[in-house]
Amino acid sequence: MENEKNKTLLLEEEIASLKLKLGLVAEIKLKSEEELKKANEEVGILNNERIKRAEELLLANIELAYQIEEKAKRAVELFVTNKELTFHIEEKAKQAEELLAANNEIHQHDKEKEERIKKIAEINANLYFERQLFEKTLISIGDGVIATDINKNVSFMNKIAESLTGWPLADALGKPIYSVFNIISEYTRNNNDDIISKVITTKTIHNLANHTILITRDASEKLIEDSAAPIIDIGNNVVGVVIVFRDYTEKWERLKQIQYINFHDDLTGLYNRRFFEAELSRLDVSRNYPMSIIMGDVNGLKLINDSFGHRLGDELLVKTANSLKEGCREDEIIARLGGDEFALILPNCSKTQTEKVVQRIKNSLSTQKISSMELSISFGYATKTDIDQDIKEILKESENSMYSHKLFESSSMRSRTIDLISKTLFEKSAREQVHSERVSILSVKLAELLGFSRDEMNAIELIGLMHDIGKIGIEDNILNKPSQLSSEEYFQIKKHPEIGARILSSVLEFSEISTSVLQHHEYWDGNGYPQGLKGEEIGIEARIISIADAYDAMTSHRTYSKQKSKEEAINEITRCSGTQFDPLLTKIFIDMILDNPSI
Repeated sequence: MENEKNKTLLLEEEIASLKLKLGLVAEIKLKSEEELKKANEEVGILNNERIKRAEELLLANIELAYQIEEKAKRAVELFVTNKELTFHIEEKAKQAEELLAANNEIHQHDKEKEERIKKIAEINANLYFERQLFEKTLISIGDGVIATDINKNVSFMNKIAESLTGWPLADALGKPIYSVFNIISEYTRNNNDDIISKVITTKTIHNLANHTILITRDASEKLIEDSAAPIIDIGNNVVGVVIVFRDYTEKWERLKQIQYINFHDDLTGLYNRRFFEAELSRLDVSRNYPMSIIMGDVNGLKLINDSFGHRLGDELLVKTANSLKEGCREDEIIARLGGDEFALILPNCSKTQTEKVVQRIKNSLSTQKISSMELSISFGYATKTDIDQDIKEILKESENSMYSHKLFESSSMRSRTIDLISKTLFEKSAREQVHSERVSILSVKLAELLGFSRDEMNAIELIGLMHDIGKIGIEDNILNKPSQLSSEEYFQIKKHPEIGARILSSVLEFSEISTSVLQHHEYWDGNGYPQGLKGEEIGIEARIISIADAYDAMTSHRTYSKQKSKEEAINEITRCSGTQFDPLLTKIFIDMILDNPSI
């Protein structure tokens, strides 16, 4: 109940509020109507004014329309006039364009004409320059140049061509080319090669055949090389020929010299290994069978070089080469393969014939000597008789045959050479012979006291005789110098043990004593030469020779030192005991000297 009462109260309040609002609206509406009335009155006044202005504007419009109509008439007139003017302007513009185009065309033609004139001038200048350059080049070139016309008559020559042919240009102009350029083959002595006609016919460059000779105006001859080229005009027609040539004589001589060096041994002038191997292959054809190969090896060359020097060894090789040439035919190949080895190729030569060739060579060698020494060569040979045989096997067979002969021939030769070396040394210095014999005697006596066997004493005797054989390699002026040796000369002298050992070691029967010869200047304390051995590293034979050598040197007459008495020599050897000499051997040697006053 109470809720309903509340709702009624609220409804009554809302109705009262609504009435109040309606009263306010009616009041506002009344005011708006009054204001609207006033506004309408003002609008009426404004409308009256606007009507007046509209009337005024209408009059103005009529006047303006009249003016516009007048202007339109004038505009039409102006438009017509303007159109006529535009037409004239366009006509003039077209004419102007046509005139401009014509002017540009004329200008372009003038420009092109100027460029053509300029290009022609440049071409003419270049042609003149090239012509001058060509002429100057032909004149100054290092080769001879001759030009001919189509009829093969001389039209140009440079200075080199004038010099080579002997013909001045003034005399040669218009003459037939081959009367000026007179060429023949070196072999046939004829001019069978018309190079000018070949060039004219083929329109190509041609070279002269090898070995072409130019016969000059004064009939002298020159070996030349050349080429000939066609002169072709713009229509591809040959109008002449240019010949370029040079004197080939000097170059050919150099080439022959180079070829000679390439295929020959410098020392002997025989063919070398390169040529031998090439010829062996070339000649290995059936038409040359039977074909024999001879191999030869000079006996004792190294020994002679070591003993007497390479000059004597070279002389031996040259004489050997001469003997080989004397025993052979001209068409047989003789070559030095290197060192002491020679080889021969004998085409169409049987085994029997080859044996005769070897014997002829040996006979020739027997007549040759070098410092009282005979020439000795060990030969071996083999013959190829069938094409199925390998030429390398034939070569190997000839080498094996040579080495088998060398086994006994070389040893005998070396033994004779050793004897010659000793003889030559003693001829160079008589003092050396006496000294060697004395050292040998003293050494044998000391060896006997030491209980050496007979064979050992024979070896000591030989060592004593040969201990200074290496001095054969020392210059005479050093060996026989009357004054004290310089340091350089003493250095040369100190080489003699090594030289002597090399000489003796090359011969089987002397090889055993070579070590003693090498060591006979070694010192007990290690300060000797050449190896610096000490104590018992030095062989007892060398230690014996060392004492005997020093004693005899001190007690003998020497140009470079005062001869010592026996007592002075003994004192010096005693002083050097334990340094230079074996102390035990020194004591035995001194006792031997003191016990034998006759020594």
